[in-house]
Amino acid sequence: MELDLLWLILAIAAGSYIIVYAFVRRVNEWYHVSKLGEKRHFLPPGDMGWPFLGNMPSFLRAYRSNNPETFIDSIVERYGRTGVYKTHLFGNPSIIVSSPQTCRRVLMDDEKFGLGYGKSMTRLAGKNTFVNIAKSEHRRLRKMMTSLMISHEALVMYIGNTEDVAIASLEEWAAASKDEPIEFFCETSKLSLKFIMRILFGSTSDSIFSSVEKHYIDVHDGVHSTAINLPGFAFHKALKARKMLVKILQKVVDERKAMKKNGEQTAKRGMIDLMMEIEDESGKKLQDEDIVDLLIVLLLGAHDGPTHTIMWATIYLYGHPQILQKAKEEQEEIIKTRPSSQKGLSLQEIKQMEYLSKVNIFFFMEQGVTIIIF
Repeated sequence: MELDLLWLILAIAAGSYIIVYAFVRRVNEWYHVSKLGEKRHFLPPGDMGWPFLGNMPSFLRAYRSNNPETFIDSIVERYGRTGVYKTHLFGNPSIIVSSPQTCRRVLMDDEKFGLGYGKSMTRLAGKNTFVNIAKSEHRRLRKMMTSLMISHEALVMYIGNTEDVAIASLEEWAAASKDEPIEFFCETSKLSLKFIMRILFGSTSDSIFSSVEKHYIDVHDGVHSTAINLPGFAFHKALKARKMLVKILQKVVDERKAMKKNGEQTAKRGMIDLMMEIEDESGKKLQDEDIVDLLIVLLLGAHDGPTHTIMWATIYLYGHPQILQKAKEEQEEIIKTRPSSQKGLSLQEIKQMEYLSKVNIFFFMEQGVTIIIF
């Protein structure tokens, strides 16, 4: 008798939970969809998740697991392979585009699609960056940074800095793998961070690198979280980390200015040095606050892309030995024509790597997922 009563209570509790769960999520979806008026008829399949939280809990569980693609996989399993789904992420109603063809259309159609960012990104990026500035200032800053980043001096600087980091990291991996396997994604993530930090700062002390890395990770986690500014939440921790990061980067800017004033040179220049020198058409230079905000955004924007590109390109090359062999043959041909006195890669050699560059672009595009936030 007591066992039957226990099962009855459990059944009622489970049924009540399912009813409340379905009701609350349905009300949340009605609230967001009803505000669209006639546009609601054009929405793709999907759901808006819980009130305020949306689908962030399931997104973060997948993101922090060993299989982050399970978030998209679960949506595809529920709603079919439409390639477009509605959801609620980072505090905003959103559309997820998961097919490579549709991602290309969204990213390349400037007339129908514009840049947009979640609340976490806009708060953490800084007021003087591409994320938050007006159109006229956006064009000015974009023009300055584009001319800077593709200049001959910058390209040569990228090669030297990244080659040093790559060689050192590969040697570390070789030594570490003798004892036990390495976790490849974690190592490529560290490698990408080292790449961008070396490009941004050139030569600087190890303490600066470690300090920036420590606080950057907290800011990065905050960007991928809901904007809840309360103790215990990732976004709150990220705001505090950003303040520390600003202090560290401002100190580096001050040191470079003092060195330039005294006629000193760093062993290797970085993007920060070029940013301090560049001028727009009217002769206006970037202010310290602009430089610091841009450094933070470049750290955030230039980390995840290379990490996934390196990881997936390596995995696919390993799984497709015929493509790996062709890429290897191209590299060997380039080395054969290299002068015996040359040490390290040159910009001219990079330009000759036509096949390898196509391999990287192909694998990067094939992994594409775009989130459109309203």
